[in-house]
Amino acid sequence: MSMNRQTPPRWVEVLLERLLSERDRETVVGDLREEYAESVLSKRGRVGANLWYLRQALSLLRRSLGEEGRMKKALLPLSMFTFACACWLGVMEMMLRHPGYGTRVGVAVLIALISMATVLVRMADVGVGARGERWLWVGAVLLIGIGGQAFVRNARAAHFEGFVLVISVALIVQGLLTLASGIGRKGQARIS
Repeated sequence: MSMNRQTPPRWVEVLLERLLSERDRETVVGDLREEYAESVLSKRGRVGANLWYLRQALSLLRRSLGEEGRMKKALLPLSMFTFACACWLGVMEMMLRHPGYGTRVGVAVLIALISMATVLVRMADVGVGARGERWLWVGAVLLIGIGGQAFVRNARAAHFEGFVLVISVALIVQGLLTLASGIGRKGQARIS
């Protein structure tokens, strides 16, 4: 299997191809791929270059969705949905007390806190400064990780659960939108 190690992650390129207009698609993706291979990869290494490329894609996503407040319109109900799901999970775990319930209650509380912080910071424009933005970024990455793990576990489980699929995808999308909505904001955490 010969794979060109000079190219960015394919899934991010596909994301870019989906969100860019047809007239910009070829030029922007080509220019980013060229900069990735010729400049960024040698300076930052493979992981750093992949993170740089993802940041560029999220920046374009923010611009694309940020027009007319579409990102806020998508992020608010999604954050409220994940908050409600986290509350439901926490209550059910406290009632049923299956083995390991304490960890699941902790995860539910974490999801609820991150969801409410997202609503307050992104929707109500509560000023939190660079440190608060960093914590919001950490929270978004945690949501992506929790959602990804739930998605994979559900896919491998003997009994597929549709609501777990919906919630895990919602967590991943909320995390990505939270990251994208913070790029280019005043006082945002700098990610290099």
